[in-house]
Amino acid sequence: MQQFQISLKNEKVKQYDRIALFITIINLSLFIYVAFAVTNKQDRIAAIAGAALVLIALSIDYFLSSIKNNKDNPYKLVAIYAISMVWWKIDFWWIGVLCFAIGTLYFASKRILLVSISKEKIIYPSFPKKHIEWSQLNNIILKDGLLTIDFKNNKFIQQFIDDTNTALNEQEFNDFCGQQLNK
Repeated sequence: MQQFQISLKNEKVKQYDRIALFITIINLSLFIYVAFAVTNKQDRIAAIAGAALVLIALSIDYFLSSIKNNKDNPYKLVAIYAISMVWWKIDFWWIGVLCFAIGTLYFASKRILLVSISKEKIIYPSFPKKHIEWSQLNNIILKDGLLTIDFKNNKFIQQFIDDTNTALNEQEFNDFCGQQLNK
């Protein structure tokens, strides 16, 4: 069975990383403030431990991304989930839930956007994944690194593919899609 996997460019990854870093630094500064402001010893220890854990996670993330040029480090995500647990521990559960939701959205935004094209259907990596039947399409074409999906209801999707993660013959892909559309 012939199947194609096309990786799409996620051009907003740097913005997502900056937002996650900004949120983490704000929470780090709030932990330091809480460590000095509260009188409860357990909350103070939790805030100091949370600040230390976040600093360690951010340091590891910075070290690995600068030395190894590895962009898929999970340490910002670890820091956000640690922040969530610390807020929960010091009885600000609603901030913990908010940070957990932000961490989950950050995780979803960092995933690899992979379009799966088979004889049965196309799976598009939206959130949640969209299952597209061939009967819903007018055309699908890959040309010059640009994937174009044209729906019969006048919707249109165009996105650049990630050439580093996708190795396929454009002509073979377009011929396959043409055969599926003509069925």
